[in-house]
Amino acid sequence: MPLFGSKTTRVFFTTDVHGSTVVFKKFINAGKFYEAQVLILGGDMIGKMIVPIVSQGNGHYSANYLGKLYDIADTDELNKVEANFENSGLYPVRLTLEEVQAYKENRDLVEKRFAELASSRLSRWLDIAEERLRGTGIRCYVQPGNDDPYEVDSAFRSSEIIQNVDGRWIQLDDNHEMINVGAANQTPWNCPRDKTEEELEQMIEKVAAHLKDPSQAVFNLHVPPYDTNLDIAPELDENLTPKLSLGGGLKMVSVGSKAVRKAIEKYQPLLSLHGHIHESRSAQKIGRTICINPGSEYGEGVLRGVVLEFSRKGLDSYTFTQN
Repeated sequence: MPLFGSKTTRVFFTTDVHGSTVVFKKFINAGKFYEAQVLILGGDMIGKMIVPIVSQGNGHYSANYLGKLYDIADTDELNKVEANFENSGLYPVRLTLEEVQAYKENRDLVEKRFAELASSRLSRWLDIAEERLRGTGIRCYVQPGNDDPYEVDSAFRSSEIIQNVDGRWIQLDDNHEMINVGAANQTPWNCPRDKTEEELEQMIEKVAAHLKDPSQAVFNLHVPPYDTNLDIAPELDENLTPKLSLGGGLKMVSVGSKAVRKAIEKYQPLLSLHGHIHESRSAQKIGRTICINPGSEYGEGVLRGVVLEFSRKGLDSYTFTQN
């Protein structure tokens, strides 16, 4: 089904895959599975952390993740554990006891190894996309999110299949255009693409200046608008520990961007797509704009997304998905 010149366009959108190879593969396969002409990944591709798998000698390895101890005795079991870690978005790495000690003493070594592991996985992902999407006619757009270091941008320059659209305006189909910004307002973790609200507003305005018809536009903005159902997360104290409410549950607050909300209220696009807050899977209107966050369960290997049906009249439907 051709993208331009057709009466309708089907789009699959997801976000926050955070290093999970199984979730990325599901994303690439979603084009054929949902018969979508366009795939969009809204940000945060890189995983969160390295998990050392430490050699104990005689073919034995040990690992400790989230308090669970692994005693690995053979190659098949080792490969299985590494695959499970990778599909949860982690970077397993085999180390000797001496290497573990060196990493503990030198943070630069950890950061260098993390960058190498993240780059290697992203390269493999691009190979998967090239293999599975070439010749299908499916367009694939990605943008790095606030967690993603700027070094990942260069990886997409050699890809003919996946386009990095961060900071760009694109024509989505004959009737709809899309602007893309992967940065976020400041978080407690000081992520690579965290910005002040003023900086974020300027970034959005710069790309929005290219819009021809905002009323038929899609905003692909990684961070959700402030004070909505899309941006509710636990409030953290100075130690980054979730606070408790008077009733004993987690104290939840809005953590989205005021600049993003301001832009949506100003331009009133047809649709705005977001991620960033994994637990806030929701849809809500701001004025005439439908705002959507499909949420994320990358750690469980689950692909959460939304199928969007566009026609000349606008957005005909949206359907949350999970697989």
